[in-house]
Amino acid sequence: MKSSHWFILIMVLFLGVMFLIEYQLPKKFVWNPTFSQYDYQPFGCAIFDDVVGESWENDYYLNDWTFYNFANDTTNEPLAVLAIADRIQLTDTDRKGLFELAERGNKIVLVANAFSLSDTLKYDMSSSWFNAGTLKKYASNGLNRKDTLYWLAGLEDSLSYPAKIFEFYPQMCGVHFTKFDSLFTPLVQRDCDTLYQKGCFKPLPHNNMLENVSDSVCVYIDSIGSNALLSCSPVALSRSIGKGEIILITTPLLFTNYGVLDGDNATYIFRLLSEVRGLPLYRTEAYNKSAYERQSPFRYFLSQPALRWGLYLTMITILLFMIFTARRRQRPIPVVKEPDNKTLEFTELIGTLYFQKKNHSDLVCKKFTYFAETIRRQMQMDIEDGGSDTTISRKIANRTGLEEQEIVRLFARLRPIIRGDRKVTEQEMKECIDEMNKILTML
Repeated sequence: MKSSHWFILIMVLFLGVMFLIEYQLPKKFVWNPTFSQYDYQPFGCAIFDDVVGESWENDYYLNDWTFYNFANDTTNEPLAVLAIADRIQLTDTDRKGLFELAERGNKIVLVANAFSLSDTLKYDMSSSWFNAGTLKKYASNGLNRKDTLYWLAGLEDSLSYPAKIFEFYPQMCGVHFTKFDSLFTPLVQRDCDTLYQKGCFKPLPHNNMLENVSDSVCVYIDSIGSNALLSCSPVALSRSIGKGEIILITTPLLFTNYGVLDGDNATYIFRLLSEVRGLPLYRTEAYNKSAYERQSPFRYFLSQPALRWGLYLTMITILLFMIFTARRRQRPIPVVKEPDNKTLEFTELIGTLYFQKKNHSDLVCKKFTYFAETIRRQMQMDIEDGGSDTTISRKIANRTGLEEQEIVRLFARLRPIIRGDRKVTEQEMKECIDEMNKILTML
């Protein structure tokens, strides 16, 4: 097996081992609130949406419409809109759409730690920031003290629920209303003065149930171990607007996967959602998405398991391609063809031209030019200046050993041709060129 094959095999085995190790490692929870329909972490809403979608008696939908989009919908049938976010910031257009929906008979449920409606609906809220580190430290130190929610059943309302206790960590319900308009109706209250002393309820010895002795319907939040409670501070309010209703709830962390799976506390969520029972429920994520999630082109790919794995495999393939092609590869040496010698073809072409024109004298002149240049280079003697041919012939004869008279006759024959005084035949041309070649070979 070649070395490259061994390298590929080792890389595949290494990736396989790393995948198995990562798969066997315990999964870490991420405690960041996202309220996303695709998030299965504690403070996502994937499980919440599944449970509510299967349990809701009417249709349950998920979308990213704003209140402006709902208000401009062509349908006239009443519906309920649920928005869950850490903070709901409404624009003027959204605020106008929200009140239009409520006036037409729709019900709006806003679940967040802050709403941008205080100037319109006349209320004040406390402020609190959720810190996942504080919650984990609180739970890991064995501090099992939780805030208790007391749901008190009404005596006059036949649809009211029986009294019941719900317990949550205090970090998850730290925001409440400090002041509100008289048009609001409290649904959930916190820190109520001495509930036992006021005679609102008395505990039963089993199943965390309470016997209601009050004629009011509300949820009271208490701290276990307190002997007395402060004045009432609602965490959920309801207000009628036109034919509809707006419900404000300040416990968004309880409307998550954690809230659904924490014991039987899912009952708390459904009791609050029962305020909009009988209507199709639309949960919008338009107010809990970050700018990156709204603009990212991969958001939908990452939301679907098949497309998500396809994207992962594509990235892994590109990475492997980069790794393997980065190695030095032996490339074949290109064959360089030797340039053709066209001298013979050129000579034949020139000879053919002279043969066709029958210009034998010009060919003798060309040969004489080459002959004179060779004599000048080797004997330092200029034979083209028209000097004494006898002296020139003597020197050439001494150099080559040829007969002096033979060389004198050659020059006497060539001079008229060079000057253009006479023409030569083909045979004379051959004789002159042969004699000049004979002298050149003897130099």
